Amino acid sequence: MSTQYHWKLSRQLKDYLSKSGFRGSLIFEYSKTSIPNISLDKCKQKEDEIKSYTTSHSISKVQCTLKTDYHELTKQSKFRRTPNLRYNLKETSSSFLKIFMNLIPKLNVNNKILPATPKWKSNISVDVSKHSIVSRMQHILNSIYTAESNASKLRRIDELLNHMEQYPEARHYAIKGKAITILLKVREKIKDEQVRGSIRETLAILGYVDPLPGKGIRILSIDGGGVRGVLVIEMLKKFEEITGKRIYELFDYICGVSTGSILAAVLGGHKTKTLDEISELYKEIGTKIFTQSTLKGTSNLMWSHAYYDTALWEELLQQQLGDKDLIHTARDPNSPKISAVSTIVNHERILAYVFRNYTLPYGVESQYMGSYRHKLWEAVRASAAAPSYFEEFKHGEYLHQDGGIMVNNPCAIAIHEAKQLWPNTPIQCVVSFGTGRTPYSITGNDDIKEVTSVSSWKEKFFKILDSATDTEAVHTMLNDLLPEHVYFRFNPYLTEMLTMAEIRPDKIAQLEQDSAMYIRRNEEKFQQAAKALLQEKKISQRIVDWVKLQSQVKGLL
Repeated sequence: MSTQYHWKLSRQLKDYLSKSGFRGSLIFEYSKTSIPNISLDKCKQKEDEIKSYTTSHSISKVQCTLKTDYHELTKQSKFRRTPNLRYNLKETSSSFLKIFMNLIPKLNVNNKILPATPKWKSNISVDVSKHSIVSRMQHILNSIYTAESNASKLRRIDELLNHMEQYPEARHYAIKGKAITILLKVREKIKDEQVRGSIRETLAILGYVDPLPGKGIRILSIDGGGVRGVLVIEMLKKFEEITGKRIYELFDYICGVSTGSILAAVLGGHKTKTLDEISELYKEIGTKIFTQSTLKGTSNLMWSHAYYDTALWEELLQQQLGDKDLIHTARDPNSPKISAVSTIVNHERILAYVFRNYTLPYGVESQYMGSYRHKLWEAVRASAAAPSYFEEFKHGEYLHQDGGIMVNNPCAIAIHEAKQLWPNTPIQCVVSFGTGRTPYSITGNDDIKEVTSVSSWKEKFFKILDSATDTEAVHTMLNDLLPEHVYFRFNPYLTEMLTMAEIRPDKIAQLEQDSAMYIRRNEEKFQQAAKALLQEKKISQRIVDWVKLQSQVKGLL
């Protein structure tokens, strides 16, 4: 390959980067010694020119390495992005240039997807035909089934995951190509837990769900309420005490909104901390986040519409939940289906959005928008983006705010989603946790007038926000629809209704005392709910599930 083509390739890359507005820090390293008839000084000069151009547009720590050893370039080209993703593309040099150009606009910088260059601005495009996607899919599926070693199977399954990630329509072709049957057959024969974990994640993306361990669907729903989530933690401790099991073992589906999404993520998706540890973490994070000077908070509110430090909140979430993808939690055999609810506010009308660690079965649609293509911490961040507390969360084309704006009690959403996952399956038990209420008679009109006259504008705003949704209206509806031995709502009465941002130790201690008193008064109700959760599947039902599973393995369903 000629030297002239070498410089032409460099110029094309530079021109494209300039036109597309790509500002990632690109570092090009040339294999200078392997290019014949070119002096090292000339190579160094050209390399410095490109580095100077690209680093002047740097806003992130993205690194790309492009080897220009042309003898090797005709065989293999490597495109690498840190910290999370690696592409190994086996293409000729001409097609490599097209693929490289197509991938640049999609890079994830600072956890945000850069906008793709409009088609009218780009002269280079990659058109992948349906036939190519289907052929590649079928080849991967065949190689998964025929692979002999565990390492080989793991590589092929990862290829399948990457293929469906790159081409979303490939999921449809995979299902039509009996991917579920093939993966179930492999899972039945193999014992390696790493491979089985990859299979579980792939099946979750394909919309497959395993038979339930109990006689029906067991659902946990957790309301929003900020720091008042400590009430829920105390009640969850009671369930673990009665049953002797961890929370993720008691429920098949966990749904939360706002503070409930934090508990759903930690209890169902992360599962590294006990309830005692979570309680201490709540208090610690609450103190860090909600300790704010009035001057700084008011200034933040004016400039960013957020009283508290959103950047610090995101940092703490990432520290505690890591960089795990939502769907990646499906690799754990003990992980239940989990979801977090946010509110999309930049649509023509506000809508509830469901962050899922699953996809619905093929041909099944939910009444709610949602996706599994998010990080675990992003789901919590979006669901808990309370207006005036934190900045709205932007992901793709949507702006997310606290799910409590629309549904501060997500129990109805949880039931709807669970019924889509397990149609024609009875509901065994629904446990719904509120984050505290006060009797309507606790404040009369005179009290309200007195409070209003002395409270600041900030307190008024927060109180309006706290009362924006009525969690008990959903409870009343479900209480009328579901049998009393199936549906259980726990929502303690409080000595004093506290704001979402309360951090005073004496007030937190009062919450725990209110919870302990509520548990003592409702001991029988907790025992009934625990009994409902522990109901075992009948032998006849186990036989039916086994027959259905074998039919799926053999491709009869």
